[in-house]
Order: sequence, then C-alpha cells, then structure tokens
Amino acid sequence: MAIANESRQEEQNMREEHHGAGRYWLIWVLLLVLTAVTVVTGRIHIPTWGLVLALVVATTKGTLVLLYFMHLIDHRGANRLVFAVSILFVVLMLAIPLVDLGTRYRGATPPGSTVSDMQAIDIGADAMEGRFGGGLRKEGKTGEQSGSPRQ
Repeated sequence: MAIANESRQEEQNMREEHHGAGRYWLIWVLLLVLTAVTVVTGRIHIPTWGLVLALVVATTKGTLVLLYFMHLIDHRGANRLVFAVSILFVVLMLAIPLVDLGTRYRGATPPGSTVSDMQAIDIGADAMEGRFGGGLRKEGKTGEQSGSPRQ
C-alpha cells in the first residue's frame, strides 16, 4: 500500500506545483550547447580525452532529458533509486573495460592498435609473394607470368 500512497501523494504534489515554460527553454538551450560541443569536438581530433569528453557530454544530455523533460526531478522514492542505479551500472559498464584496456601488459595488446607502441606487421606483401602458402607469384627469371601455374 505504501507504493500506491506514494503515487497518490506525488500526483497531488504535481497538480499543486506548475512549472513555467522558462525552465524547459533553459534546458533546451543547454542541450543545444552540449550538441554544439559534441559537433565541434567531433571534428577536431582529441586523441587522449576525446572518448571521455563524448561520454560525459552524452551522459549529461541524457540526464537532463530524463530529469526535466520526463519529469523525474519531480518524483521521489523508487523512481530516483532506479535512475541512480542505472547511472551506476552505466558507469561500471564503461569504466571496467576501459580500466582493463589501460592496464594490459604489452604482450596482450595487438600490434598497430591505438594503445600499442609496437609496429604493425604487414603480411599483405608477403602473402602476395607466396611465402605463406598462397597468393599470386610474381614474374620470375624464367619468364612466368604472375598467377600462371607451374608445369
């Protein structure tokens, strides 16, 4: 019965409190500014903090929409708890893989990735020469054409 009473109490509080349109215009302007930040930072290359900035801006925009346009800021109790737990899980689901990636030892990081300092191995040219058991043969000393089978 506590949940039903809480819903009735919230319903009465929402009827009594009417918010003006000014709050919604302010949130809309903030969302436009954050969208402009997303567009500007997306066009410039920020190698170190680009991903973190994009995630913070996206989370902030989503939180503003949830709190004000979906009226979560006016609710109490279970709705706020569900919102807080979902934000906690989003942070955990992003932080745990990023910490794992950042703390890997050198042998587990593939060569050529953005977090590795090892050189990428180019096997494309070697495969064309037939060193790895396939590919096309180049024209050799005997005058064979590339790709022609030996007889």
